[in-house]
Amino acid sequence: MTGTPAGGGTAAGDTANEAPANGGTVEDPRRTVERLAADFDHHDPELTPDLALLVHREIRETTPVAYSRAHGGMWILSRYDDVRAALRDHETFSSASGVFFPRAEGTPPFAPLEYDPPEHTRFRALMKPPLLLPEARRLAPEIADLVARAVRPVVERGGGDLVRELAVPLPLAVVSLAVGFSADARDRIRDLTSNTWARMPRDGDAGGFWPAFAELFQSEIRRARARPGGDHLSVLVREEIDGRPVTDAELHVMLVAYAIAGHETSMNTLAHLLRHLAERPDLQDRLRAEPYLMPAAVEEALRLWTPVDHGTRLTTRDVVVGGVVIPRGSRVVLLAGAANRDPRAFPGPEEFRLDRTPNRHLTFGHGIHFCVGAHLARVEFLAVLRELARHPDYELAGETRRYYENGRHICLDRLPVRFRTAQTARPNGRPGRPATCQDV
Repeated sequence: MTGTPAGGGTAAGDTANEAPANGGTVEDPRRTVERLAADFDHHDPELTPDLALLVHREIRETTPVAYSRAHGGMWILSRYDDVRAALRDHETFSSASGVFFPRAEGTPPFAPLEYDPPEHTRFRALMKPPLLLPEARRLAPEIADLVARAVRPVVERGGGDLVRELAVPLPLAVVSLAVGFSADARDRIRDLTSNTWARMPRDGDAGGFWPAFAELFQSEIRRARARPGGDHLSVLVREEIDGRPVTDAELHVMLVAYAIAGHETSMNTLAHLLRHLAERPDLQDRLRAEPYLMPAAVEEALRLWTPVDHGTRLTTRDVVVGGVVIPRGSRVVLLAGAANRDPRAFPGPEEFRLDRTPNRHLTFGHGIHFCVGAHLARVEFLAVLRELARHPDYELAGETRRYYENGRHICLDRLPVRFRTAQTARPNGRPGRPATCQDV
């Protein structure tokens, strides 16, 4: 990879020698890093999330404005200042051609992210009411109850899989609560999402994944219109755009964003935070003793384990970045994961620090496309930390694997844990300590 078309230490729990997504092995990780840094391809079968840490670092430190021949040619931005500036400049770096790349023909845009103003402005105004901070705070007691009902049976059994029993179902339940999805939709969204990510980059058209989603959304729309209520979906189906009723197609592009973005990023961040805590009983103790540090732990997890490690844009004009001219009409990959570990912006970027202030990570984006669900996600993560602080420490009880969905969403396959009891000493001889009311 070069600056023209002509041609670290890792955090706890991150390694660079996992199996690639195709189930094979990376025979020579260094050679693979060099190959992908020279011609980056986020869909390369050897690229795992852990290997990507090394690839991202190599690109960021050697060729921060780089070009790859993959997928017809694309530019790569990896340094914090460059990625942040591109996210802020939506007029030059347009989302209207889609941020998922490549994508099957016929895949609908996801609102509001894959629209530019004025369409973006209209969709965002319709979508944000259930996700605003006052609404997130109003839902906080119900979210806390959802968390307690998920966590306490696992603790009582002495352990379980925190991905399957908490990180996956909780975000689905929360977004359904906020938006008004039915139980049937909540139960189907995860499988439909996985199928979408598996097929979108390789299928010639969207027939293998979009019709199933569209059918589910149409069913939700019919239900909301037939049984009006106070939930957001019942209100949304009766809204207007420019003085005319919102169409079913417009509802579909909003509902798919609620469904997918509303659960997947939270699911992946939560899984990584839970894994880190399982590896750090001292951190569990500290958060229990100093609960005011919980928001900092959430932000550091969002930064360090960016759940969506890149997005793409299309340039609307020639633009100079780092002294390099990126031509009009170029596909640009914004490596948010690399930017979030840029030592120019984050001292000790590979470390999990509770004293990192300010923590201006780019996980929720920047500019007009800043994540509309950020408030709800933060309330959700804090609810999990507060509930865990009421119980004994827990530790890993088996192997976990990180993998990509659609070349950008970083998932954890499982998280088997064991909760300690008063009789179960830590390796240093200290038992785990349940929290008291004063702790949280």
